[in-house]
Amino acid sequence: MPTTEAGIAIVGGPGLVSEVLSHVLSNSGSRVLGSYLDIRDLEAAMDAGAETPRAAVVDAEDPSAGPEAVSALRRSHPELKLILLCETLSPAVVHSVVLDSVEGVVMKSDGPQEVILALRHVLDGRAVMPAGWYQAALGTDTITRSLSDREREVLELAATGMSNAEIAEKLVVSTNTVKYHLREIYSSLGVHNRVQASQLLNPDLNTQVEAEADGAEDGGRATGSADSGDQT
Repeated sequence: MPTTEAGIAIVGGPGLVSEVLSHVLSNSGSRVLGSYLDIRDLEAAMDAGAETPRAAVVDAEDPSAGPEAVSALRRSHPELKLILLCETLSPAVVHSVVLDSVEGVVMKSDGPQEVILALRHVLDGRAVMPAGWYQAALGTDTITRSLSDREREVLELAATGMSNAEIAEKLVVSTNTVKYHLREIYSSLGVHNRVQASQLLNPDLNTQVEAEADGAEDGGRATGSADSGDQT
């Protein structure tokens, strides 16, 4: 099987688990750079001249590699794509995903194939969240903090039932700009449509929002950009 060019780091967790995960990923064609005891171990290796991985699979429940360490890693290496492994979708994991823009979460109860697929999707620029993510996210009060002021404004208008055209008219932007912001919102929040996004904004909302059938708007990571001058 051909090996992918992207280097992968495995961080934290029991040694045996890390070895098995390394073996599974290597056999799937991934190029595993190494297994590291914790994030400090990974950063020390990079500081010493080791190749910087393109993605890291991190045990979110290892105290030395958990959410606080993930935040530090994100600040020092914002280009690094992150996948968290966890037993449960705890508030700490949900907050880490949202506030640190973590690209993927995989449950430890999932099979090896789910880890492999999640890694491929994340490397392709897509966010990957497990079953149960939406319900877990509903229980947090920080879920929309990762949104920009403009994204939150778009989401608040969408939550009222406005169509893309109506939002565009209200904000004096193009409908393509609205679609761009919505795709960014869905990716940041780990949801697939405006109904789910609106309910994250207000869990008690009995929304009647109608998801418009406008192609990649629902569920894809943005590939375009907002209109010039409207990127707030």
